[in-house]
Amino acid sequence: MSEGSWHLRPARPDDHDFLFKLNATTMREHVERVWGWNDADQAAFFKNRFAPDRWQIIQADGEDVGVLIVEETSEEIYLAEVQIVPEWQGRGVGSSIVRSLMNDAAAAGKPLTLRVLHVNERARALYERLGFRPFKEIETHTYLRWEPPNRTTSR
Repeated sequence: MSEGSWHLRPARPDDHDFLFKLNATTMREHVERVWGWNDADQAAFFKNRFAPDRWQIIQADGEDVGVLIVEETSEEIYLAEVQIVPEWQGRGVGSSIVRSLMNDAAAAGKPLTLRVLHVNERARALYERLGFRPFKEIETHTYLRWEPPNRTTSR
């Protein structure tokens, strides 16, 4: 499989353990820095938001390597979550997924938005390299937007 090559499959209820471990592996450092990490609280939080009918599993080389959660409204496409297992980070999978979503947003004539924790500098740098720009700041996160070419914006 070439660099950045991937495909999606629908998440299933039995993906819970893989996805919880993925979340803990990819987000623990950032969550600890912002709110602190408590295993029981994180397990309960994850269980409450786990929605396999709305989540997709990222696969590469025949293995599950991440999760993608996208929400589309009449106004925007929102990249709610993309997480890649550490062994697959830096191989172009995440960038390729975001570029694919940018193509979808351009075809739909909608902006692609997301949010990133302030402490997650690596993710923010990736999004800014891909052309996302900040449009809103809250205490814990920066919201970023990518506008399709030739789209007029109303901000």
